[in-house]
Amino acid sequence: MHFVHRVLAAAAGRPKVETGENIIVKIDLALGHDGTAEKVLAHWPPGGKVWRPEKAVFTLDHLLPAPTVAARELHRRLLEFGQEQKIHVFSRGEGVLHQVVAEKFTPRAGWIIAGADGHVTTSGAFGALAFTVKPEELVGVLLTGRLPVRVPPLYTVEVVGRLPKGTTARDLALEVIRNLDRERVQGAALVFQGEGVWNLGTAGKMALCNLIGETGAVTGLIIPPEEVKPGEKPDLKIDASSLKPLVACPPSPFNVRFLKHLEGLPITQGVVGGCASGRLEDMRELIVGLNGRLVHKNVTLLVTPASREILTAMEREGMTRALREQGAMILPPGCGPCPGKHLGLLAPGDRVLAATVRNTPGRMGADAAEIYLASPRAVGAAAAAGCLVSPEGGD
Repeated sequence: MHFVHRVLAAAAGRPKVETGENIIVKIDLALGHDGTAEKVLAHWPPGGKVWRPEKAVFTLDHLLPAPTVAARELHRRLLEFGQEQKIHVFSRGEGVLHQVVAEKFTPRAGWIIAGADGHVTTSGAFGALAFTVKPEELVGVLLTGRLPVRVPPLYTVEVVGRLPKGTTARDLALEVIRNLDRERVQGAALVFQGEGVWNLGTAGKMALCNLIGETGAVTGLIIPPEEVKPGEKPDLKIDASSLKPLVACPPSPFNVRFLKHLEGLPITQGVVGGCASGRLEDMRELIVGLNGRLVHKNVTLLVTPASREILTAMEREGMTRALREQGAMILPPGCGPCPGKHLGLLAPGDRVLAATVRNTPGRMGADAAEIYLASPRAVGAAAAAGCLVSPEGGD
């Protein structure tokens, strides 16, 4: 039995499971945030109690600081709910949900996580099996500690080789999206294996797994090396050493093109940070892309550390001062402009190059704005040039 199915079987209290079976599994963490909490609170039954408060985690990250009166009212209600239920509610700029989980709850192989967010598979970087649920479904999970699951088929991606100079794990993620079978991955568990992923740092693994939610897979993870069966044939094999810088063009993350084919395309905004690219390694890549240059006069560069801990590390290394002096704006730890709530919305005519997770029309503001997705290094290079350009070390 495959590692994914063995984890599900153990969580369901069964010796084995089969693809397509409907089972109920115990979970290790239940996750939510202020972007989906309104519906959670609306569906919460009077007198309901969280099954194990220490395993419930909420963050204020989509709407912090509150951009509207309604957002502030929601925050107060969520804080009251947290005090009443004695659950974790991170409300003082600790960071975006998935980074807070990584830093403070140490996900590991064999865990099962359920969260009311589209990118909970970020924890797949640690071998955890994470499922996105609707806010109203999270209510049942919080009350019982159990999650109904349909055992998914598997879609395996094997990555060999090492990333060449000028490319990052974000380029690898886009290469996967560019080449996978879109029909077969729908509803599947997207499993990564091979030296090309095992040799990535933690930030790279998180960047890769963060984009699983955009593929149509129901979950996904990097499988531990010892769990790979010898001779097992993957569904997709990628040689990381042959990668070139990539860009996902509007209107979908699947519309991936080589960056060199888009050089010269003007941008008005650059975005790095949040759950997709807000880690310290991402900030170093951004600085490499800027290469000591000022942000172009026609570009607004917004930088969102994924957590308070990362912001502190950036300050310690002198990054925040350097970025500000080059013309970037440092935003509070959290989601930043990615969900389109505040802190950098786009107007018609804007074109942004972002190291974020989604580029569907209207994601960051106006439907008529254009969102392109790339690596933090590519964003830095474009922010300095005022247009898309291959970053240093790229082709």
